[in-house]
Amino acid sequence: MTQHTEMALNAQEAEILHECDELTLDFTSLNKDSISLIPPQCVVIGYGDLCDAFLSLCVEKEHSYVLEVSQLLPQDFVSLKGHLGAFNLRFKNALGEIESLQTAQVVCFAPLDLPECKGVHKPNMYESAIQMLQALLGFCGEQSYERNIIFNPTHCQFQLRRPLASGESVCHSCVDICPTIGITSDKNARILELSAIDCIACGRCVSVCPTGSVQRQGDGLEAFTYKARLYKDYIPLVVRREIFESSEFIENFKILKEQNPLILPFVLQVPDMLNSVYFLTLLQESGSSIILYAPLGEHTNTDRDSINEIYKRIFSSTAIMELSEIDDISTLKPLPQSHYVYTPRENESSKDIFAERMRFWIKQESYGKVKIQGFGILGINAEQCTLCLSCVEACNTKALVNNQSRFELLYKPALCTDCGYCVASCAEQVLSLEESSLALEEKSFAYTPIASDEPFRCVECNKVFATQKSINKIKQILMPSFGNDSLKLKTLECCTDCKVKVMFEG
Repeated sequence: MTQHTEMALNAQEAEILHECDELTLDFTSLNKDSISLIPPQCVVIGYGDLCDAFLSLCVEKEHSYVLEVSQLLPQDFVSLKGHLGAFNLRFKNALGEIESLQTAQVVCFAPLDLPECKGVHKPNMYESAIQMLQALLGFCGEQSYERNIIFNPTHCQFQLRRPLASGESVCHSCVDICPTIGITSDKNARILELSAIDCIACGRCVSVCPTGSVQRQGDGLEAFTYKARLYKDYIPLVVRREIFESSEFIENFKILKEQNPLILPFVLQVPDMLNSVYFLTLLQESGSSIILYAPLGEHTNTDRDSINEIYKRIFSSTAIMELSEIDDISTLKPLPQSHYVYTPRENESSKDIFAERMRFWIKQESYGKVKIQGFGILGINAEQCTLCLSCVEACNTKALVNNQSRFELLYKPALCTDCGYCVASCAEQVLSLEESSLALEEKSFAYTPIASDEPFRCVECNKVFATQKSINKIKQILMPSFGNDSLKLKTLECCTDCKVKVMFEG
């Protein structure tokens, strides 16, 4: 509260900041803080003078820990997975067979492709062998770390989804952007693996996730929404907590407050976690534009530019501004018509949240098409679509659904992640995808029919069991091989039960 007094905040403003801190705690798991006991063991990969000198240091001198050291020749190395304290190293034995061993740390003197993470040491990372040994010993014993990232696989575009025909995954954005091995993918098991001990809490994986499957403890979409709601009629100044707690910020903020009394710090541990959904949430719940106290990471620029373009088309104003870009901060004020309150449902994807929020802004108007990351516009040749529904099965964000009562394929563009899984799954090859695009019109935020067909009834029992187009397609393929066999031709128009009966009766 002393800092709030120094910043010249009134009681209501100080209470808002305090309540935001309380919300962070409310949405933070009790087991966030963890401790691992790292055993004093390592595998040294390599040979030669440098390697021998290091091995001598490990075994000849007294250390705070008695090290258990093993040596492996580089040509016998196969792979390394895991994290500090629990690495799984696979190697070839004398018979050429693959074996594995568990080790706490690895030291490598060979040019091998090893992950850059805690517990993997290379000579070029240190000034001397003694310094490398001290670093290795420093990781032994109790190691404290935080579980900053929450992963919900329900809408994940990678988890347990088969790869494309090329072998590529439809999405691995979080893995690609992670600067450590805080989040990795097992491409054989098709699962994401999180290593809290290697996570540096940079927030980049949260920002690039197209469905909100990866979120930050205490700052997930639900907690973020409640915090943003407190800023109604204020102008949020997004600032990193580390900066917020500095004396320099306090002095700078007092000057800003004199120029515009509506400005209020919106403190985040990691502002680089922001993306289009978080931006949109803060814009709507506060009913105001947003000021960034300092530039965010480059990975956020595309989403920021897209939201700014949308905001400009609808409200003829700029949504998100860096403080250094603002000429006259005193002219900024809330925009009541942009205000909207929406509370995310449990396990609701960020696509659903974005769609509902943007629907309020668009209403019945049309503002053209925008380029926006993680969205796509699906094209379809409706005449050739047989409604086999393989695309519906492929889509785990429900952008494509089946209207069973009317034999229709329904599409909601705002839920599309631009993954292309539906296109790759379409047997008829009637789907296409316009990447990184969203039409700002009413039908983008509601389900509309994009293909339909007539029900086909079994010629024996009159039960609906397929669509007219699918039966026609099957006939087109099989009739030439069936020739004039009337019995076989008839089975093409029978349901599964009647097909067997007809064949036996024949």
